[in-house]
Amino acid sequence: MRSYTGLTGKYVKGQKKRSLLTIFGIILSVTLLTSIGTMGMSYWDKTVRQTIRDFGNYHVSMNNIPGEAVNKIENNTTVRSAGVASREGYAIIRESKEQEKKEDPNAAPYRYLNVKGYDANALDMLQVKLDSGRLPTKQNEIILSASSLSYFPVKPKLGERINLNLGIRKEASTGKELQISGLGDFGWGLDEAFEAQSAQQYTVVGYMKRPSTGDWSSRYIFPAITYDDHQNIDQNKKYFVYMQMKLLDHIEEKMGNMIDALQLGYAEKDTAKQLDKENDLKDIRIEYNNELLKMYGKSTYEGVNLSLSLAIVAVIAIVMISTIAVIYNTFHISVLERISQFGMLRCIGATPAQIRKIVLQEAALLSLIGIPIGLLMGTLFMKVLFYNISLIALGFLNDMRMVISVPILIVAALLGLLSVYFSAIGPAKLAARVSPLEALKSTGKVEQVAKVNTSHVAQKLFGIIGQFAGRNLKRNKKRFRITALSMIISIVLFIVFSGLVDFMRQNTQVSGAQYSYSLSYDNPAGQMDDMVYEHIAGLDAVDHAYKFYNSQVAAIIPEDKINPEYMALNGARYVVAEDEGYRTDNNFLTSYGDNGLEALEAKLVAGKIDKDTMNQENGVIVQQRISLFTDDGKEKILDQTEFKVGDHIRIRDMNSHGYQTVTVVGIVNQDLLSMEYNSSQVVTFITTPKVYKQITGNDAYSRIFILANPELSNKPITDYLQSLSEKDAGFNYNDRVTEIAQAQNDAMTLSIILYGFIGVIVVIALLNIVNTVSTNLVLRTKEFAVLKAIGMTQRELKKMIILEGVFYGLFAATIGTILGTVLHYGIHALFSGAVDTAWSIPWLSLGIAFVGAVVATLLATIWPLHRLNRVNIVEALRTEN
Repeated sequence: MRSYTGLTGKYVKGQKKRSLLTIFGIILSVTLLTSIGTMGMSYWDKTVRQTIRDFGNYHVSMNNIPGEAVNKIENNTTVRSAGVASREGYAIIRESKEQEKKEDPNAAPYRYLNVKGYDANALDMLQVKLDSGRLPTKQNEIILSASSLSYFPVKPKLGERINLNLGIRKEASTGKELQISGLGDFGWGLDEAFEAQSAQQYTVVGYMKRPSTGDWSSRYIFPAITYDDHQNIDQNKKYFVYMQMKLLDHIEEKMGNMIDALQLGYAEKDTAKQLDKENDLKDIRIEYNNELLKMYGKSTYEGVNLSLSLAIVAVIAIVMISTIAVIYNTFHISVLERISQFGMLRCIGATPAQIRKIVLQEAALLSLIGIPIGLLMGTLFMKVLFYNISLIALGFLNDMRMVISVPILIVAALLGLLSVYFSAIGPAKLAARVSPLEALKSTGKVEQVAKVNTSHVAQKLFGIIGQFAGRNLKRNKKRFRITALSMIISIVLFIVFSGLVDFMRQNTQVSGAQYSYSLSYDNPAGQMDDMVYEHIAGLDAVDHAYKFYNSQVAAIIPEDKINPEYMALNGARYVVAEDEGYRTDNNFLTSYGDNGLEALEAKLVAGKIDKDTMNQENGVIVQQRISLFTDDGKEKILDQTEFKVGDHIRIRDMNSHGYQTVTVVGIVNQDLLSMEYNSSQVVTFITTPKVYKQITGNDAYSRIFILANPELSNKPITDYLQSLSEKDAGFNYNDRVTEIAQAQNDAMTLSIILYGFIGVIVVIALLNIVNTVSTNLVLRTKEFAVLKAIGMTQRELKKMIILEGVFYGLFAATIGTILGTVLHYGIHALFSGAVDTAWSIPWLSLGIAFVGAVVATLLATIWPLHRLNRVNIVEALRTEN
């Protein structure tokens, strides 16, 4: 051996159990870091791709840009790439039929195609979704909306040529061209005419998918896209430019400078909408794709960026601190075991620097073994996890893929190395400070015993043995702090990650109304045909179908009917004094039809339902119980108002100036289709269709709620709803059955992922506790031998050690659960800047952590007790640990 540091390898080989335990701790820590990084990157990748599908693959857009400015924008030094779109004109598919006009007095005079020209970048950035065929690549190629095909006299086939007369829409009475709202196909007028301006021939190469959300105007105006490379910009046209920026920092400032340089004047700013929703755009307008920018931490909303960044940093910091604690304890205990050895080295000439180097070299050697294995284990762990996900994922996570990122692996390795390094510094300094003489006498500073007071509580509860156990915890405060700290950190880690599981669950749960399907109809008249309701109600697969009438109403709430508790919490709602009460506008008058009243009767908490009486007396059922959160984050369930059966309330429709009096005939706490309390702080009046018409002046309903028969196939329902939306784009239906199934599946998938992490954390925590507690006991072998020598029996010694474990567990569990709850709330508060979810005390996690800490501590004493049973008193008194 040429130097003292050559002892490092010999010790690692000689103390295989201790070395393997340390390596195992490093492996688990790096596995956790790798797993979290890989899962985070994979989830981020999935979210980015989903966001791009919903909002487009661009960072910022500008609309109504004059032709002369397009090339300047494309060549701007801050722009990496730009997609350009332009209006080519409208074309008539066919004139609306007389029957259609009779059925819908507000029908547009024609079925239109709105033809737009996209270049290759625009096609990519705006995520044009094909149902079949391909995207256009030449200027004479076109793709049509699948929704438009049934309106052509002869359905165009792929590869066929169609002739279109492109032109403008204008007011028939004045001849003035209609003002078009942006790129969207939105709006028409009854006084409308079409003027053809050019004839174009196109080859149909593809059909676009139907939008996931329809619009009343999309029944008459259908999108069509042709290819235009925009090499020849028309100076008289307006264009839409979609940009990907080179750098996303200070994006608003860059756009402001661009507007100033182009001398375009005032530009309105907004946030991009989902691509399948209509946009009503005005003048020159800048839209920031904040949903995508948020994924890169560059949203124009600084609070969102900061919230996400701090939350991620906080989670990483907690993991780092926890892994450092695990490895630190291992090294610290290792040093305590070798105090005599370091003393001998000091006696033969080793310097403190050389002692420190021995410990740090040992850490480096163990890192070289543990870190690569940890990286491999973390990757394999994620492989197995993603394989399981692929078998069950059907909802949001259905195309989630594992992303193995080299930067993530490098960062995990570096963080693991830093954890080991910081863990080894303290023990290395401790070893270097050992006095040679004191170390050889085994009375070094590490075992200084302080004078402690008698533990009267422990003595009264457990006798003299309890007193010994209590005093043992106090007499070496440093050892007590190390052991307790390791347990506290394990508890905190478990509570925080359990909180993340709950947080993710909240964001995948579907709450709200309990129904199977809902059908809505969006048109200017807002009237749904009764034949549609009758057909739905007549389907065997339908248990119940409810017409839904809903209108906002103003109400005068008497002062003595306002709950004083609610007034104290949110008095701002009642400030407009009128008559002997307060006028509030945010109330709703609703009806679920006559059959809805029968179903609602089971939810009555006061009064009774009699349809004839309600029609005669303008009777209403009041839903006044709400759920709200106070300023300190506590959820309160209370009645906003205190109406009783027989009370009279003056209400009016928002379009009417005259109040009408309604009579309270019943009280309910929850809506007909909900098991939850109203969280929007509104008072809802539920009544009959006749009273609804009497108050509002109309009997139109534009929504039907459907409860499916759980014993029959839902296919007849979905087939009919689908046929309605294909026939008339004003119909939209919500498939709650699929939505809930997907949400439950997502929750299950996320639970598998996050509980996998918690499993690793539990192993780390258990290793940490067992390692610290058991080694702490082993190091006190001589002390226990002394106690046995002066008369303590083996049974009393066992009881004392078990009590010490219980005291350790109770102390650590108390501090850990308090600190864990604080950090649990802190992480939630950081995320709340980006995602709004309710916080509540995690009682289940706290209970598991509390009980688990005590049980783990007791388990940690089993092996040391077994070893102590075999120790000879005389040999233990002679030798060192």
